[in-house]
Amino acid sequence: MKMETKTLVSSLVLLLLLGAGCIGSPERSGTSTPTIFPGYGEFNAGNVLVGDGEVVRNYYGLVVPQNRTVVLRGFVFSKEYAVSSTGGNTTTGYYSGRVRLRAYLADIVVSYAWNGLEPRLKPVSELKVEITPETVDVEPGKNTTFEIRIDTSSAVPGKTYYLYIVAFGEDGWKGWAVVEITIGNTTLKSS
Repeated sequence: MKMETKTLVSSLVLLLLLGAGCIGSPERSGTSTPTIFPGYGEFNAGNVLVGDGEVVRNYYGLVVPQNRTVVLRGFVFSKEYAVSSTGGNTTTGYYSGRVRLRAYLADIVVSYAWNGLEPRLKPVSELKVEITPETVDVEPGKNTTFEIRIDTSSAVPGKTYYLYIVAFGEDGWKGWAVVEITIGNTTLKSS
């Protein structure tokens, strides 16, 4: 008798949840399931650009003498994406929200996948890098800017550094850009 009561109660709870819309398929109209892009958080969102302000790219190279500080401008923009369901409906979403910006060094890595890039990232050394602000908010359809200050006082002349500027979206997406910095053999006195 107790087993039948448990089964009946379980069935009633399930029916109530289904009727209230708490359980159901993502294609069911009226549900508010978040739009998640396939590979979301694994692949480069492609929404980070860096440069001198006039020219910005996802891969930016420059030659800098030792003992020089360079200031670059960065952009994180709210990139739109669309997801098609099996029912033929298309839903639009944005790489947006609160974003943390971080700098890393790595060898040149040709990878658009986070699992290929992440194990190769190292803390920045020999360069002093400041990103201001370190956290930004990106609204859908808009972009925001940040500044990258790179001090080459401790850099090795003739060496090339690959500086990865990575944006971590609070919703799990990641985007990155690369700054290739070659330290020229000419040294300037610090001022």
